[in-house]
This record gives sequence, structure tokens and C-alpha cells, in this order.
Amino acid sequence: MDYAGISPLTLPVEALLRAIKALSKLFWISMIGTLLTIFLASLANIGGAAQGSVSIGEYSIPVSVLPIGCLVFAWFMLWLTAARLRMLDGALGDDDLTATLAREIFRLDPPVLDVFDAGNLRPFALLSGSSMLLWNWSLFFGSSVGLFFSAIIVPGAAASVDEFGVFSVYVLASLAIMLHGIARIVGPLRRILDRLHGELPKLGVVRVGVAVAVLFGGILATNPDLPRVMTSDVYRAVGPSWANAVDGETLLLEQGEIVVLMGIEALRPDQTCSDADGAVYECGRQATTFLQSLVQDRPVHCLVFFPNLGVCVPRGEGEPVPTALEDFFHANSLQARMVAAGFAFTEGEGGVYMGTLQDEAQRQRVGAWQGAFEPPGRWASR
Repeated sequence: MDYAGISPLTLPVEALLRAIKALSKLFWISMIGTLLTIFLASLANIGGAAQGSVSIGEYSIPVSVLPIGCLVFAWFMLWLTAARLRMLDGALGDDDLTATLAREIFRLDPPVLDVFDAGNLRPFALLSGSSMLLWNWSLFFGSSVGLFFSAIIVPGAAASVDEFGVFSVYVLASLAIMLHGIARIVGPLRRILDRLHGELPKLGVVRVGVAVAVLFGGILATNPDLPRVMTSDVYRAVGPSWANAVDGETLLLEQGEIVVLMGIEALRPDQTCSDADGAVYECGRQATTFLQSLVQDRPVHCLVFFPNLGVCVPRGEGEPVPTALEDFFHANSLQARMVAAGFAFTEGEGGVYMGTLQDEAQRQRVGAWQGAFEPPGRWASR
């Protein structure tokens, strides 16, 4: 190919235009990623996190992959943005491309948000393009922390497993990615603005304060119960209260509160099993009916943990009220009686308190143990 007719100005201008278009696409993708993160975090918080999956239409997404997806998306987008900014910085550093011509190109074809406009240099330009980009990433990381809580702490609580350490690792990983992205992006951005306008950007205390506020706003928007969980007692006493069974592990109390029995995994309402002769029967419906029989004659007293996980015992008139968790996890608790009847199975730390009851139910071949059945979690996912 003959390059003799190409002007020395052609290559830096072409690189400049390509970098501008690439940055525009990245800005749009980052905004869409923020909205998607908020949606998934809210969906996980509303329902499904305790069951380990989030349903979107006919698709079921395991909540365990959502935090990893957030971190990978953030790292890749920040890395790609930094790479495009370096490409833009290199194009502006060409001696054949004057600052006046570069400013004219940006004026004719600015990137989304116009983050290279002179107005972005002011420390109080809260509605400038660079401020909007800062708010977007603050909201993304805030909603990501809310998603981590819904995807890690809530399922851990449902299984009576302390996942705060894992949650802390994800939060620290988010902080590391955010700081790494800032370190890679700020340098090229400062050089670009200096070449275009002869002045460095001023972040300002106000902008930093708003960014921190937006970050915490993202956390609260996706998980509004988080402050109460962090500042309140570990559990709260509920009852005595009359209750109805929603399924084999969920109670609806008379005041409208829903309590999910922790430490067990009951047969699903629509689940079927096979008896000793191989005949199919509705074991899930039997589990719901059995739990209803345990609460229909006596009120229940519960210790409820975040968000709605509890340990409940039927309480007869004149019987003492339990005060400690160990007093609730005994043979008369609803969890223990469901396990002993073969309609539920221990999960997490529930095995510590009810493992012998489950072994005995299996030996006696009661409930679902009389024949063949699928674990409830596998049945639900299938």
C-alpha cells in the first residue's frame, strides 16, 4: 500500500477519534453495568437470596456467581478505560497535533458526558461530565457491596453459617479494584486535561464528599435493612404468636411476619417422592401439613435473626419461655420435630443440634426416608 499521500497529521487524528468513540462506548457500558448491578442486588434482597438463586423469568441465576461477576466487570471496565485514556494521551502527545486542533475535534465530536471539557476542571462542577462518571462508579461499588451482603450474608444465615469473613474479602477486593482503577485512570486524565487546557483538574472536598454519600446511598438502596442489622442485637424474640405453615419450613405469624426456620431444608411444597414400594406420593404437601399440625393448637415463640430466619418452639400455657439459642434447639422445636419426622433435613450448624435426630429418622425410615427422594435444593433448582 502506498502511504506517500498520507499527511503526518492523519494518524494522530485517527487515533484520537477512535479513542473518543471507544471511551463513549465504555461510558455507556459502565452506566448499564451500574443499573444492572442495582437491579440484581434489589432482586436478591427482595427474595431468592436465602434459597441461593435469583430467578429472572424462566432462568435461575446462582447468587454465588453475582459477586464474582461484579468484581470481574469492574476490573475489566476500569482496565479498559485506562487503556483507552493512555491511547488518547499518546495521540495528544504527537507534535503534529496542536492543542487548538485537538480542542476543535473534541468540540465537534465529544465523548459521552464530555469529560474533557474545560468545565470539568472546576472543583465545584458537580454536574460536569467527570462528576457524573464519578457518581456512576460510586453508585456501582455501593450497590455491589449491597449485592455482596444479599448474596453472601443472607444465604449464610439461612444455613446457619457465619460468612462475614467471606463478605469482608469481597469488600476489600472491591476497594482494591477501585483504588487500582483510580491509580491507572487519574494520571492519563490529568495529562490529557493539561494538554487541552493547560490546567489540572481539581477534585475538591465537595466532590469527594458527594462520591462517598453516593456510595453509601447505593448500599442502602439495595439493602435498606443493613444499618439495623449492624447496630441491633443478634436476634429478637417474637411471640408467643399463632402461626400458619406456608410450606415445610416457613411460618406466617398472626401479626403478618414471615419466619423461615433456620438450620433445616424442608421438602418443597410441590415435591414428590417414592415410597418403599416405588409409588410416587406428594411428600412436599405432607411436610407442609405436618408443620401445620405442630402449630395449629399452640402458639409459637421464636428467636428471629436477619432477615427473617428463626428458631421456633410451640409454647403451651404455663411453660417457661426459652432465653438462649441452645434452649430453642431441642427435641421440641419445630425444626427438630420436622427433622425427626423425616420431612426436613439438617443444614449448616443445624447438623450440630439435630444430626442425631436425622440419623434416627433415617434408621426408622420415616417420612421421606421410607423410599427415594431428591434433596430439596436440587429439586427446586431442577
